[in-house]
Amino acid sequence: MTNGSTARPLLMDVDTGIDDALALIVADHLGERLRLKAVTTVAGNVALEDTTANSLAALGLLGREDVAVAAGATGPIAHTLVPAAKFHGEHGLGAVDRSRLPAGPKLSPISAVELICQQARENAGRLVLIATGPLTNVALALKAYPDLVGMIDEIVVMGGAIEEAGNVTSGAESNFYIDPLAADIVLTAGLNLKLVPLDITHQVRISQELFISLREQVKSSGRPEVAGFALEILDFYLGAYLSAGRKGGAAMHDPLAVIAAARPELFTFVEIPLRVEATSELTRGQCVKLRDQPAGFKQVKVGVGVQAAQCLDIILNAVFS
Repeated sequence: MTNGSTARPLLMDVDTGIDDALALIVADHLGERLRLKAVTTVAGNVALEDTTANSLAALGLLGREDVAVAAGATGPIAHTLVPAAKFHGEHGLGAVDRSRLPAGPKLSPISAVELICQQARENAGRLVLIATGPLTNVALALKAYPDLVGMIDEIVVMGGAIEEAGNVTSGAESNFYIDPLAADIVLTAGLNLKLVPLDITHQVRISQELFISLREQVKSSGRPEVAGFALEILDFYLGAYLSAGRKGGAAMHDPLAVIAAARPELFTFVEIPLRVEATSELTRGQCVKLRDQPAGFKQVKVGVGVQAAQCLDIILNAVFS
């Protein structure tokens, strides 16, 4: 989609598996509000080599060779990588043969940390950063360049579970579980941060019944190659959810973070003093509400409500437009 002149500049930090790929499609669709300028990749759902190749392929499919892409961290800061290939496939895009997708942009020679810093400086005070994977790259960038806090207008993070049960352990969501130290660094850095946790992403799902009805729309789509790709990866995603005993449909975790940045009026946020448990293996990655807030501690805007039907419509319009 053509980017609007009033759109806010956007950098997406992704661990591209299935829902990250959908999030990139949604970001491109919402180009009148968010101007996708850069993508940084991190190990998470699958290894860095695959998250990077998947991101390049998704951007190629969208015709976005103009987007700068840089590879980042190969694993968490202080933990062992626990990938989610069970839900995303061995290489992250379900059963899709990546070699048949367009090549996409050329990979930047600079690192993800350097690209985050570059984009923050070029768009000082205006940059929106959406993070849909483990927060390793963002945490390392903040440690290397502390002044980034004042340059990033807003960061929207998909991660965590507040009242909802976790999807890796009873208390931990996958992104925060993979790199809890990075999550804690980012949440306590003083950024203008919105958190999109499982509490609301679990409210926006594509069911098996809806998926079946969508198959009929591919040929009439404005971009049948994008719609076909989306349905192919969703087919795998739904199957993985069913195999794991999750029968309510596939949650649209990462696309929801993009919508939260572009259409905040569809969400309800409350400010909560929040930390992430990074030392105990028993509660690794768990969000902890602070009872006694330290002086100068900036609270996190946590998503507690979402207009699910409208958000799902945006996702489907992005796929079939």
